[in-house]
Amino acid sequence: MASENNSDFNKILSAFKSRKFAPVYFLYGAEHYFIDELSNYAEHHILNDAEKGFNQTVFYGKDVDGPTIINTAKRFPMMAEYQLVIVKEAQNLKKLDELESYFEKPVPSTILIICYKKDKLDKRTKVYKLLSKYVVFESKKLYDNQLSPWIESYLKSKGYSITQRSAMLIADSLGSDLGKITNELEKLIISKDNNDKQITDTDVELKIGISKEFNIFELIAAIATKNSGRAFHIAHHITKSKEFSIIATLINMNNFFSKAYMVKQSNIKDSFQLQKQFGFNSFQVKDYMSAAAKYSADELERCVRIMHEYDLRSKGINNGSATHDQLLKEVLLKIL
Repeated sequence: MASENNSDFNKILSAFKSRKFAPVYFLYGAEHYFIDELSNYAEHHILNDAEKGFNQTVFYGKDVDGPTIINTAKRFPMMAEYQLVIVKEAQNLKKLDELESYFEKPVPSTILIICYKKDKLDKRTKVYKLLSKYVVFESKKLYDNQLSPWIESYLKSKGYSITQRSAMLIADSLGSDLGKITNELEKLIISKDNNDKQITDTDVELKIGISKEFNIFELIAAIATKNSGRAFHIAHHITKSKEFSIIATLINMNNFFSKAYMVKQSNIKDSFQLQKQFGFNSFQVKDYMSAAAKYSADELERCVRIMHEYDLRSKGINNGSATHDQLLKEVLLKIL
């Protein structure tokens, strides 16, 4: 999904930069970042400053109706090759199908960009079938395992590099909102010296506020070696963070124990072979191997069951009154 998003996004952006325009663009989906990037580029770069006054119109869905959009889109440009009409927050339009007549015969000199921030669009409808003749871009949410590669790719496009561990730390701490992630990445870039292009754990801690010592990866490393003292020390600190999520923590721990069980069953002792066999990151494979050595197969299975039990409890099922930090401590007591 990440590569599909990036591929389609880059194709549209490249066409904009080459000044190869379609008469209609329909940008929709749950991930608003790609929609905003395309509409912002169009708003600031398709027309020059002299052309914008007469030829650029930006509407917002809650403040406009279909006939007004159509009347505007049917105008011809003044002293310019194109006119640009952008409809932001188009999901708030009362009747999207009011635009059907325009989609049937758009004006070639108008570039109409519709930003529809909903993740679902009925592809059986007439309006979608009409739109499909032009540029339709579905901006999908990235899966959790796609976030850190996306962060690495984003920084690379800006001329910077980051370790896999730091990228995963950012992704795990900030969640899947790409707008929020890019804001934090831009802070990192601004803070760097022009000659220093490497983003480090220290940069992440100082500029974003994500501790390089007290985080989910350090917690898992302590659990992997059955270092209960360090595990509880880290847990004490991470539960104090306003970003702490017991659900995300349990998901990470469940993934860890599931993969450690795979390593245990494989009987592979070579880290490079494990990376090749299962696609593990280089910094993660050490923890999987440690857990496979320290825990029996039955213990690893039991840990996975514990994660499932506490996932339900974290969502209020059979939980009683335990807080999220208490739940994490209970989990550590049971597995260690």
